[in-house]
Amino acid sequence: MIKAFFSYSTQDAGFVREVASRIGRPFVTIDHQSFSSGADILSSIDDALRESALFVLFLTKESLASPWVTHETQEARFHAAMGRLKNSLVVCLDQRITADDLPEWLRRSKYMAATAAPPVVRRINGLLDDLVRQSQSTLFVGRSNEIAELQDAYTTPGPSSSAQVVCVTGLTGIGKKSALTKMVRESLGLERLVVIDIEPGDTVQNLAVKLSAQVDPPETPERSLARVHEIAALHDQEARSLVLAKFAEIARYREMPVLNDAGGLLDNDGNIAAYVLDVIESLSKHPDILAALLTNRRPAREPLVIRGVSLPVIQLHELSDSEISRLVALMAKSRGMEIRNDTVRKVTSAVRGYPPSVTYALELVKAYGPDLWERNRLLSDFNAAPFVRYLRDNLVSAVERKILRIVGANSPLPLPVLQEVLKASEEEIVTALVHLIDLSLIVPTDAGWYEVAGPATGAIGREYGACDTSEYAAVASRLDRFLSTSENEADYLSLQRTLFRAFSLAGKESTRRAYAIAADWVKLAEQYYHQTHDYERAAETARVVVSSHPDLHQARTLLIQSLVKLSEYDEAQEHIAEFKRRSQVRDAFYLLGFLERHRGDHRQALGHYDKALAHGRGGMAIHRDMADCYLRLRDLDKANEHISIAQEKQPDNKFLVDLKIQIACLRRDRETARRLLFRLADIESDIYVCHRTSRVEYAFGSYESAYEFAKMAVEKSAHPPFEVLANYAWCAILTSRRAEAEATLDRLDRSYKQQKHDIRAGLRARLAIMAQDYERALDYAGTFRNPGRPVHLSIKRDALRGLVESVTMSGSRLVELGEEVKRLEDRLSGEEADFDLDS
Repeated sequence: MIKAFFSYSTQDAGFVREVASRIGRPFVTIDHQSFSSGADILSSIDDALRESALFVLFLTKESLASPWVTHETQEARFHAAMGRLKNSLVVCLDQRITADDLPEWLRRSKYMAATAAPPVVRRINGLLDDLVRQSQSTLFVGRSNEIAELQDAYTTPGPSSSAQVVCVTGLTGIGKKSALTKMVRESLGLERLVVIDIEPGDTVQNLAVKLSAQVDPPETPERSLARVHEIAALHDQEARSLVLAKFAEIARYREMPVLNDAGGLLDNDGNIAAYVLDVIESLSKHPDILAALLTNRRPAREPLVIRGVSLPVIQLHELSDSEISRLVALMAKSRGMEIRNDTVRKVTSAVRGYPPSVTYALELVKAYGPDLWERNRLLSDFNAAPFVRYLRDNLVSAVERKILRIVGANSPLPLPVLQEVLKASEEEIVTALVHLIDLSLIVPTDAGWYEVAGPATGAIGREYGACDTSEYAAVASRLDRFLSTSENEADYLSLQRTLFRAFSLAGKESTRRAYAIAADWVKLAEQYYHQTHDYERAAETARVVVSSHPDLHQARTLLIQSLVKLSEYDEAQEHIAEFKRRSQVRDAFYLLGFLERHRGDHRQALGHYDKALAHGRGGMAIHRDMADCYLRLRDLDKANEHISIAQEKQPDNKFLVDLKIQIACLRRDRETARRLLFRLADIESDIYVCHRTSRVEYAFGSYESAYEFAKMAVEKSAHPPFEVLANYAWCAILTSRRAEAEATLDRLDRSYKQQKHDIRAGLRARLAIMAQDYERALDYAGTFRNPGRPVHLSIKRDALRGLVESVTMSGSRLVELGEEVKRLEDRLSGEEADFDLDS
């Protein structure tokens, strides 16, 4: 673990401990209380320095006069000469001090003057991050062209030639921040980036709030909320002035403010948010401030010249094969690994120009050996999910798994809250956190809180599951108590936002210490929709956002999708019409396709999807959905065609693999279906793998095996999704487990009373037919909202046939029912339709 040693006078202890608390106690040795008492103190200081890679001297007249500080600086000089100390920083807190007052060797150290803790924390965290990267042998390969473009953009001579703001684009994880950091340090002489996320629904007031919380945090949570409300009440011009003032403060500490696109920087058409453009335009009056935009999307126009402001756009592409090969070879060498040239070539081909994949590939080569790594199916996908699974199986302890589960759903959190929620000792938590930080799965924030590293968030949720309401309630209770007693200057806003989400997901009323911006409501709606499948609450939450932010695309889209899931098609169409009125035609057609696909009219859905494509809608999702429609229509060649297009964008997307399994089943290719199940297991949660395995077994007539896997899927979740429960009920019916089927259908009705009425009614009818209660089966069949579907016709036919064969009745009535059975069979034309439990 990379640690820092803080040397200071006891008179400055309050300031130093504030800095240390925000960095995180495990990463710093801050005072003599860390050492044993008596004669062992000197040797304990020496041991602590030997374990540290960064020496930080907090410089005042008092510290220079302190015998402890004198001893520590002398020992630090020795360890630096021995190569143990890798870096040193002098933080001057006293204007009376000059460079001549420093020991000779420290005059060559990094130096900063400060009167507030936040810039010191950012500087120390930056140095610790550098040391971590060095210890992990992070290698910077390629990017010479992109860095040259960045240099040219910022440094071209002339009063109007160079830019104050540059937009850097590229895939998530491709290295945008790393390339920008390298350039600003080497070419602009700046120390680090101060990154502010721009989220959906953000305003200039939200930007000012975030900057204020990070650059100049308040003393207490109460003051934090008071400041948030003060800034929220500012007029746009006042808030913009505050943003520029915070930018200037960042620049004074030789740092660069960076606005990172977290869903709110660009709209769906690639246009930069208007309030961000206002800030960029205003920067012309502050020529000393340099800033940047980071986004994984492309702006609508390149180069951007907006309102007379030039905004160069620099795109980071995937590395070339030669650059990736060089990176593989250098990284392997830095790890002491000997790999053959043919292995380098195969890894290069597999990672497809994406640098983060190299680390994972070499982990597998190291774990399984150069001859076995290629056969291991984990290497078929390089996203975070299989890497987390690999860590779970090989490196991650039980406590670490709990941390990932809790923090993955509630980021960020402070150490004391984590300790209380997990009911573990501080030593256990600290040891686990250090390991997870070393694995780049958890990162400490500048405020000293802990959050999941961005790329791993989704994968951790899939691997370890969502928190249940009791876990959210525990987080909310402990975090609320923490905020009621904390008095250190820190970025409390991020914790107050976490508290809002935790209370909401626990189903409890928030306290006054919780706070939310529009992005938190959107995130909450997304969690209801994607994690808990609670479409009613997702719709309710999205409505709140749409009412206050009618232009917020993400919120209206979530509302439409939730309404469709609830079969509220009329209201969904009203909101789709709003997209058309706002000239967002391609999104309107895509969502009409989404609606018709869920309504079961796949041909109509395809017509809308085609129009969405014609109006410029692209991406993986539309081709995935079109493949699903063609699959339902049994046009398997067209389904495969769209799967291939989608896989060009996301080669190992779990939904695409799942569709290919269904196609293999329809083609009666059991071997391919089972092989693809192994692939699905590496990128999907266990519950869905069991569910899909059950469906494969069912497709090939192995009903008992299908039942067993269906039961396993249900048992793996406290709140199984609709299709998982429905499949379990169907398998129980097929295997004559009447009581189990009835209990499952009752659960399905309780949990999803507004969803997929016809499937629930159809399963009830099939259960009644199994029980030979044909009249009741016909009653259920009479409630179908789409009675003309083949599956519904076959249910009605079987109920009537059972009635004819089992009930004594008059000849005319018998003839009438027999004729109805015949008419239904003619309409079915020999087609034995099945429940569509996969759409």
